[in-house]
Amino acid sequence: MKTKKEFLGIAASNPELSKVTLKQGGVNWDKLVERPNDYYAADSGAVGGMIYYNDTVKFAKKHHLLILQAIAEFENELGEPLKKPNPTNEQAYFNWLAWFAWENTMSDLINYLEE
Repeated sequence: MKTKKEFLGIAASNPELSKVTLKQGGVNWDKLVERPNDYYAADSGAVGGMIYYNDTVKFAKKHHLLILQAIAEFENELGEPLKKPNPTNEQAYFNWLAWFAWENTMSDLINYLEE
């Protein structure tokens, strides 16, 4: 059985961000492991802590630096910048950051589960 502790210890590209992101998402670990693709998209409605703006914006503001670090790493690997919402639209910008954190964590988790 793949564990959250092991995932955070060896497979998460940003363990600190993944830990807080999984907590925010509120999806039971067993469900994530059983059907990770069902929970990949933050905007699917299946991820309780990533549905409402008041949750996503608050989360992204609190973990802004961690998320920006993860984006920088992702862009470096990709070799080009991501298309982000304009930060002047605070709600859209921080919501996008929260969803990036979730989907980046889920991508790491799916890779971990496939090993």
